Amino acid sequence: MAYRYVCRACRGESTKVDTLQQAEQVQDLHRAVEHGGLAPVQGDLVRPSRIPVPQGPPPVSAGRALALLGLLMAALLVARLLGELAG
Repeated sequence: MAYRYVCRACRGESTKVDTLQQAEQVQDLHRAVEHGGLAPVQGDLVRPSRIPVPQGPPPVSAGRALALLGLLMAALLVARLLGELAG
């Protein structure tokens, strides 16, 4: 799961980071640079990112797979018939 750091005081928000530990490191760096090493009064947090993480290609339904197979078989049949007519 991807995590994101959000500072409510200055409305700063990190880009997506991969792990909770990396988001906490971004939090520490932000506090040191922007807030003198202190936690903002309004608070800040590390939370799971709302950015969807791709999990691979979408699944193909059985109907689509069968339709594609049928089209492939029809194309092979047409090619075979055209080959027999030409030869």
